[in-house]
Amino acid sequence: MLPRSCKDVGVHLTVEGEGHTTYGYYDCVTRTVNAYLLDGKIPRSGTRCS
Repeated sequence: MLPRSCKDVGVHLTVEGEGHTTYGYYDCVTRTVNAYLLDGKIPRSGTRCS
């Protein structure tokens, strides 16, 4: 059972493409992940990359 502090903390990032690797391959994914890891910017849930 997850603690209450974990409720509603996830976002859904969809990648429209092929393959197993997305980070470093799709610019949109790389920018989105870097913005989160480096700047703490959380993407909107439902963000789509192609």
